[in-house]
Amino acid sequence: MAPRVQVPGVPPDIALINGPMLLGNLFGYGLFGILVVQVFIYHNRFTRDPVWMKSLVYSVFFVDTVITALGTITVWDGLAVGWGDLSTLVQLDWPFNALPALSGLVSSSVHTFFCWRIWKLTHSYVLPAAIASLSIVQWAMAWYCGVVSVRIGVPRIGELRPFVIVWLGGSALVDLIITVSMVAILFRAGSKSAFSETNSVMAKLIKLTVETGMTTSIGALIELIFFFAFPTNNMHFIPFLMLAKLYSNTLLATLNSRVLFGDRRATKPAALWEDDVSSGSGSMSTRSGAKVPTGVVQITTTTERRRNDLEMHSIQVGDRDNSQDEVYKKSNFIDFDTARPVRI
Repeated sequence: MAPRVQVPGVPPDIALINGPMLLGNLFGYGLFGILVVQVFIYHNRFTRDPVWMKSLVYSVFFVDTVITALGTITVWDGLAVGWGDLSTLVQLDWPFNALPALSGLVSSSVHTFFCWRIWKLTHSYVLPAAIASLSIVQWAMAWYCGVVSVRIGVPRIGELRPFVIVWLGGSALVDLIITVSMVAILFRAGSKSAFSETNSVMAKLIKLTVETGMTTSIGALIELIFFFAFPTNNMHFIPFLMLAKLYSNTLLATLNSRVLFGDRRATKPAALWEDDVSSGSGSMSTRSGAKVPTGVVQITTTTERRRNDLEMHSIQVGDRDNSQDEVYKKSNFIDFDTARPVRI
């Protein structure tokens, strides 16, 4: 291998200045590919979602597409068009300066969705309002950082440290609050249920909540740590260019998880009990093979939804408290309010 020749005027750590921008985009492309698959699944499987929810998904996807395009333009300007021009190392163009505001917009949109989810489960406005307020503050700081960076350039980027702390630290804090709140709500609901299948579903929901919530929290914290640990290079650009896509994938992973938790088009039925009733035997069978006393009545209902879509569900009527199932349904955005019995 030929010896490396240092070009006069080029910083010795040039790889740590331009390299992170390239790596951040490459990792971002991978996450964007995952996001495309998730949006495709959502588009085909959940056509009956409310208009506002579908609008949120497609809007977040659109903004993330714009972020990907702007990141690509930035790399192209720095490594192709601006190759050999040292001014590109100290002054970023407008495509990159727009990324903080757009990234903050995506994270705030996802936070708002989880605020709605917490409100749906608790019917309390206090916690969702507090979370939404913190999320708006972090978005405002992200917007401010993007606008000011146009004027001060890369050499003075350290002047934005207080605002970066509020931006990234606030985002991580909001993610942590959402995760802890959702886990507490689901754990409290699951602990009151005497049905092992309900407990199993709650455990899976808690696991999904922790995984998605901690992913975005850790991503924001890593970017914040890199920003302070490497003040003389651009290492913090790697997690920065991935963060918005982590939030987008979190939103889609949460919505698409309904395939596993009772969607009618999943590979397994959503019924708590199988339609296996022993005629005249005084009992009926469950999936585990246990016998249920005849004091419990088996009812099959048809759930009628928008556009005459029909679903078949098997529910149990008796002495049990259905409040925990209601928490499960709400936590997975399943609306059974229009259910009407058609056969006993």
